[in-house]
Amino acid sequence: MKKFLVVCAAAMLCCSLAFAQEAEDTGRGAELSIIPRLDAGILYERESKAFMPLLGNTSLYTLFEGNFSDSWSFSLCNHWLASDWGYGNFSDDLWGPIKGLYHLNIPGKAVNANNFVDWLYVTYAPGDFELTLGKQVLLMGGFEFDDYDVDVDNMLASDFWSSYTCYQWGFTAAWNIPKGIGKVSVQAALSPWNRGLSLGLGWDGTYGPYSMKWSVLSQPSLHANAKFDMLVSLGNRLTFGGFSATIDYFNACGDLNYLQDDFEVHYPSIAGHTLVGNFAYSIEDKVDFGLKAVWNHGDKNHPYGLTSEGLPFIPAAVESGDADYCNFAGFSNLTGGLWAHWYPLRNSTALRVQAQAGIRNYSIADGGGYIFATLGVTYNLNLKLW
Repeated sequence: MKKFLVVCAAAMLCCSLAFAQEAEDTGRGAELSIIPRLDAGILYERESKAFMPLLGNTSLYTLFEGNFSDSWSFSLCNHWLASDWGYGNFSDDLWGPIKGLYHLNIPGKAVNANNFVDWLYVTYAPGDFELTLGKQVLLMGGFEFDDYDVDVDNMLASDFWSSYTCYQWGFTAAWNIPKGIGKVSVQAALSPWNRGLSLGLGWDGTYGPYSMKWSVLSQPSLHANAKFDMLVSLGNRLTFGGFSATIDYFNACGDLNYLQDDFEVHYPSIAGHTLVGNFAYSIEDKVDFGLKAVWNHGDKNHPYGLTSEGLPFIPAAVESGDADYCNFAGFSNLTGGLWAHWYPLRNSTALRVQAQAGIRNYSIADGGGYIFATLGVTYNLNLKLW
């Protein structure tokens, strides 16, 4: 399936290029953005009472996008470097428990993980309809997933955002209903849990000060008593002048402390609830600041993945009662803090200074978690190619 989608995307891209060369309209253009971000700060682990360096969302992205014509467009986002503050991945292989070191986002490192190509797709938009083919964000509501990854203050992001492999190959059809009624979308894409094809249905709309991003995504279930697992996402936002209040809800949560590479995770999100609140104020194009809070709650037990026979995998230590790290019933934690963005250049938002501080994964059961603070800078070098 993945090879078929890649071939389709390449063929569609070539046809689009040929179409653009023959077109006589003036809707052509392309831009390349090179976006480095550097964060530095400190992390305090409450349980061990240890201080550690923190690189926040230090990363390097490129964004190449444009139009072949008035109807055809394309977008390619590459994620070349990423910071890591201790969740198991490539940096742990080199530097062990050191948190905050950057690493190459190597494709194929983890099963079905996001790799250095975040997305690569072409869109055909004749009138009110949009057809998109390629690697893209899975159809899901929630404004937390709306921002580019490089713009996210990751220490304040939900565990669900951190663990969800949201970039997958697929096809999306959307209809912008006239008179501002809303936008309805349907999508068929590879499942983020390696279970074949996922199907999604979404609704976007803006009605005065209220905006919504709602969706339902389904994929084949691992459990004998259900044919499909359903991911429900409800994003809601109120905007008054420079103030905005955003509430996202997901019927799933994720705690990466439990999701170790050795278990070849196929289920990176645990049944439960995620509630994300972000209250922000913007002063023209100079300063944005706000308060963000996240509540994660697990309400069921789930295996880490699948055995070689395709059955749910549960470590023997759990079955014997010697460990409980597959038991997510009642698991609950909180993340919250303050964030601020400042754009010091006159008449430009290319340069941004960002800061974030708060507590992450505060456990309601045992009071654990991390206290953190970072300060950083992001620069968007934008080059118009044609």
